[in-house]
Amino acid sequence: MSAFLFQGCTTAELAVDLFKKSQKNKTAQQTDSDDVEWKVGKASKDGADGNKVVAAPRYKVGNPYQVAGIWYYPDRDLAYDETGIGSWYGDEFAGKLTANGEIFDPRKITAAHKTLPMPSVVRVTNLDNGKSLVVRINDRGPFVAGRIIDLSRASAKLIGYKKNGLARVRVQLLAEQSLRLEQLAKVGKFPELADSPEDMPQTDAVTQPKVSLTTRSNSNKTKPANVVQQSAIELLANARVGEVIEVAPITTNIWVQVGAFHTKSNATSVLTKVSAVGDGVVSSVDKAGQTLYRVRLGPISEVKLADKLLDGVVNMGFTGARIIVD
Repeated sequence: MSAFLFQGCTTAELAVDLFKKSQKNKTAQQTDSDDVEWKVGKASKDGADGNKVVAAPRYKVGNPYQVAGIWYYPDRDLAYDETGIGSWYGDEFAGKLTANGEIFDPRKITAAHKTLPMPSVVRVTNLDNGKSLVVRINDRGPFVAGRIIDLSRASAKLIGYKKNGLARVRVQLLAEQSLRLEQLAKVGKFPELADSPEDMPQTDAVTQPKVSLTTRSNSNKTKPANVVQQSAIELLANARVGEVIEVAPITTNIWVQVGAFHTKSNATSVLTKVSAVGDGVVSSVDKAGQTLYRVRLGPISEVKLADKLLDGVVNMGFTGARIIVD
């Protein structure tokens, strides 16, 4: 019964969250510089003055903030699901405070994200090798154009891109687990920091039709024999921080998405402006029953070239441009 009630609570929370998001005023009110100053070298929060670093963890979403001329808008987005390029950070920040007051340990399964609440739980899937890892968000970053998430060293090793440094990834917020961490954090409990960590709530999956998590693949490769075949319900039931699950790797392309527009004429006009940077296309997509027209440069095979195109677009004034993988 308790599991059923919590599932109902999650559904209601998600509905309220989506409503608030649709009504959101996107005007920045103030810079939440406390989240990022130490990480971009503007201030010290690491005990450099000789004082011992003391953890003071708290639940935090935060105010809009600016780094290197780019504005970021933290948001409690329970439906977050994005693709892009993942990176990792390690020992240079070991022992320093994270943006929500924890102490960063590169050996723990954590990550930094520019906008998601801290703490929250996401599933990061390495689209190149099919490894999928559940990670706890407790920091801000990465403040490098074209990067979607910064994993800890341990996380990057588990998911298979510590050596390369970068990977094409999909990042999905796990709403039920994130809501549970939010509830605990608001009463001063942080499971990953406690001596006896509290388990995440169990999810009892009843018999369900199989749901593929790789339907976006355009690859004709057959699934490796050693890859676990699981439904979406089963994957969520096994969503525990630090656990690696393998799904089928998929073939992807990299794109620089300049923006999405309500009218095709506006999209075409923008594509004409950025054509000096690189070749692109206008494609339509349905979002919540509304047709949007996306302006994208690509497809691109190398991250280095995508970075170059992204820089060119941003320099033209399209600061909301980003790298996506599709």
